[in-house]
Amino acid sequence: MEFRHQPQQLQKQKQSYIPNLMQGVHLLQLNRIELSTYLSNQILENPFVDMPEQESRLIQSAINETASAIEQTTASQPSLFDFLKEQIELFYRKTYLRELLFWWVNQLDHRGYVTKTIEEAMDETGAASVELLDALTLLQQLDPPGVGARDLKECLLLQTERLDFAPSIAYIVIEENLESLTNKKWSSLAQTYDVTEADIKEVYQFIKKLTPSPGEAYQASYTPFVLPELSVSIDKDELVISETKYKTPLVSFNRSYFKELSSSDDPQLKSYIKEKKKEYDILQTSLEKRKETILRVGTAIVMHQHTYFKDADAPLVPLQLTDLAEELHLNQSTISRAVRETYIETPYGSKELKTFLSRRSSQSELSKDHILQALQNLIQSEDKAKPLSDQAISDALKAENMTLSRRGVTKYRKQLDIPSSKQRKE
Repeated sequence: MEFRHQPQQLQKQKQSYIPNLMQGVHLLQLNRIELSTYLSNQILENPFVDMPEQESRLIQSAINETASAIEQTTASQPSLFDFLKEQIELFYRKTYLRELLFWWVNQLDHRGYVTKTIEEAMDETGAASVELLDALTLLQQLDPPGVGARDLKECLLLQTERLDFAPSIAYIVIEENLESLTNKKWSSLAQTYDVTEADIKEVYQFIKKLTPSPGEAYQASYTPFVLPELSVSIDKDELVISETKYKTPLVSFNRSYFKELSSSDDPQLKSYIKEKKKEYDILQTSLEKRKETILRVGTAIVMHQHTYFKDADAPLVPLQLTDLAEELHLNQSTISRAVRETYIETPYGSKELKTFLSRRSSQSELSKDHILQALQNLIQSEDKAKPLSDQAISDALKAENMTLSRRGVTKYRKQLDIPSSKQRKE
């Protein structure tokens, strides 16, 4: 893949505070227990960050109370392949390009890097180089950022492309002089790019925050509990959406200790407390953004699927990431992170938000869930002595304005583990 850096005139504007979008992305990916662990570590690293008193008790209580109303689960974290497969199925329709995209996913190693060259890919798939490059580009646009890279440099470049707050010269320095940068050749690099050494050091600090192995975060781990952050209930036939006690916690700032240390004349100490204050501001902003995003996405999903929340037997309506992204003016990848491992407490138990996303059937504008339910209803009500053939089911669905071919019926019937008409005959 070629990377081109177009010359452009830049106007630099200094800010006293830049929200760390990278941390915001990271927090949105964490489930509720992982978030609590992350915050506990932040407290150890920053003396000015205080966790709400009830936070540690709340999580510990959830872990200890095995008989509580919180569902206990032994679900494992999805593998990198499962996570990518889920995104591909949500983002792309069935095309040859999607097949090549899956082929590339199968070539990833544990780090999330592809292990085949374009030439090897052409030999194995028979596809043209342009098609393979297009598919690889699509893979590199998925989460986690950096996935699908062919080497460390490309991995860092892919992550840099995603981050609006990356230093303006970061991309070209990484592309042209990554080795000199990692060897801390500040002076020569500053001269090469006609910037100050401070600008080069800023790029160095930036890449230290990037991950060289984006796939390793998806190695098998164990999530012992489901802690729903949202709740939906029915009050006088109206749906009420609210945050639960497991909502995103906000930290507080230890002002008395900060004031005490600020009185010192030690320049190193002053620099230290200034940096830790900035880290606190970034953390708090990221937590507020996580809280807001989950509530917005959850509310939108409940509004779209309101018939289901009032009646568990009602099918889900078609709802995709693109629909939510357009409605909420959010990036699809942001919504994808928000719905994964984020749970909502419903009258029918705690469920992951992503379960309420329903793809449209390839042969109908109705949701796949709606058609599956209709198919199941037809079979349940059939004459057991003369069960319906797949063609008869297709015709019956057509009579109800649901277009599904005989092959489609066979496919969906197998997904529901329903035997053929001959096997159903009594």
